[in-house]
Amino acid sequence: MLKARMKYGAVSAKIMAMYGKRLREDDWQRLSECKSYAEICAFLRSHRGWSQTMASLPTTPTPKVLQAAVRKRVYEDYEKLYKFLQIEDQQFLKFTAYRAEYDYILDALREKGPMELLPKTLELTDFMRKNSSVDLAALEQSRNFAEIQSAVKGSIYEKPLAELKLNPETGQPNYWETGVLLENAFFKAIFSYISGKYKGFGQKNLSKTLGMEADLLNIVSILRLQRSFPQSLEQAGELLIPISYRLKPELLYALESAKSEDEALEILRKSDFGKYLVGTDTTKIESIYYKTMEKFCRKLLKTAEPDLNTPQVYLVLKGLECEKLSRVIEAVYSGVDPKSVI
Repeated sequence: MLKARMKYGAVSAKIMAMYGKRLREDDWQRLSECKSYAEICAFLRSHRGWSQTMASLPTTPTPKVLQAAVRKRVYEDYEKLYKFLQIEDQQFLKFTAYRAEYDYILDALREKGPMELLPKTLELTDFMRKNSSVDLAALEQSRNFAEIQSAVKGSIYEKPLAELKLNPETGQPNYWETGVLLENAFFKAIFSYISGKYKGFGQKNLSKTLGMEADLLNIVSILRLQRSFPQSLEQAGELLIPISYRLKPELLYALESAKSEDEALEILRKSDFGKYLVGTDTTKIESIYYKTMEKFCRKLLKTAEPDLNTPQVYLVLKGLECEKLSRVIEAVYSGVDPKSVI
């Protein structure tokens, strides 16, 4: 414990200072009361955690530009922490970049409308671009699946993409199946690294954080199947991340075998996950992931001894904050009540 404190005490102090600039409950309340996009911009300019981001933008940025800048903050903070850590810990933190990569691979596969003028990679920092294992420039300009495969050579996604079946008419793989495959490839790779290669402090806590995330993503997947694709529940095992922490086989089977979404939720409430669902709007399936992961990571950040999991937990929390803020920006600009997305 003493060695861990000595090694991670400084980075923990830096993280807590960064975390202190987060959007708090009263800030979210204020944001939820904003009546116009201009009010959102004015609020962010005055907030100590977001004023610097706003200062780097035009006086009146478009919502898309602002959303890109908001999501970019995760990678700006990632860069700060990466440079602050020692080399052996930097190797683990590279998985943050790998995680971003599968989003950009999926974006390259997605058919885009004529109004989508801003590339998704605008969200990335130069540091992320330079240190990515994927050729992001080539990925951004790819016109077919073969060019996407060429762009990911040498990454953890090369082999999974090569195994996909292509639609003979389009020459493209199924978008949904590709998303499942890439997500699974990421979690397999990161758990393999933690269990087999990482020898530093924090292995147990890293497994907890990432295991909890895999559990929640699997729960959300099952509930989504229960709601919209009940006929696919028999194939649920092929669609889930092959990692578990608290989601034991018997609970997983019970959720898959439930006769309805409501029954699955009731089973979940009676499980170890029930305490995380208190105060969560379960009609919005994704909120189960967002709210639970936030509660779980906040507790770890405040109570756990500092180790490599400390920057990992902070980056998860920052990512959740940025995603929520992006939803609020979209809602207010579109005339939707922002309370519905917070």
